[in-house]
Amino acid sequence: MKNELISVGIFICMILAIIFSINYLDKTYASIEKLNIQLEQSIEKEDWSKSDMLLKEMSNEMESNSSKVSIFVNHAEIDNINTEFSKLTQYVKYHNKEEAMASLYAVKFFFEHTLKLEKINTENIF
Repeated sequence: MKNELISVGIFICMILAIIFSINYLDKTYASIEKLNIQLEQSIEKEDWSKSDMLLKEMSNEMESNSSKVSIFVNHAEIDNINTEFSKLTQYVKYHNKEEAMASLYAVKFFFEHTLKLEKINTENIF
């Protein structure tokens, strides 16, 4: 009986951890997605000073959440996001609209992909 209670307790802890991680990722993604949309609009208008300001804000947001996110997200996914984000900062710095937009969409794709990988569904279970 003791072993069954321990197993049920561990199972409940795992479910709670999964729920916390998914909610945290959703909240983090929502705040970064809002900045991503603003950044896309400023790049389209070629407002490079505003784009640079939004990039710094986005970078701060990513850094403040990276320690918690790295606990439950595959590090390869985080590396992909960071690599593409680094390219994006340089494209904005040198006012390259086409490359900046492509890189921005890649960052957006990697965020969505990471979020999709962490959601509970049959594809991720089996």
